[in-house]
Amino acid sequence: MNKTALIAASRADESRALTEWLAFNDIDIQTAGSGNGAIEQMTHGRPDIVLAQLSMDDMSGLRLAHYLKAHDGFSAVPVILLCRDEREMKLVNGQWPAFIFEAPLNQALISELKRELVN
Repeated sequence: MNKTALIAASRADESRALTEWLAFNDIDIQTAGSGNGAIEQMTHGRPDIVLAQLSMDDMSGLRLAHYLKAHDGFSAVPVILLCRDEREMKLVNGQWPAFIFEAPLNQALISELKRELVN
């Protein structure tokens, strides 16, 4: 059975490289355009990992991560935050795994995804 990744990103064009990498590695992909959309999506089926853009329109990825960790049924799902730049990385302040999100995908993010999903 394939593992599933939920990508929560308000701008789908930014997640293209990530989607391609996941598909290449036989990871099923769910998408949500917002933090609230991600929560709604998760009520229909729990993914193996959530990849959340830090800056989203309705709720930050950081707030989504805190919400998921505080709720039974979601607390065991790993969350990786996707940041645009070093300023956003500083906002996360080491609370969650976070990576600069760019195309092509950086090696640190790929290593984390392999650790969580592929191996």
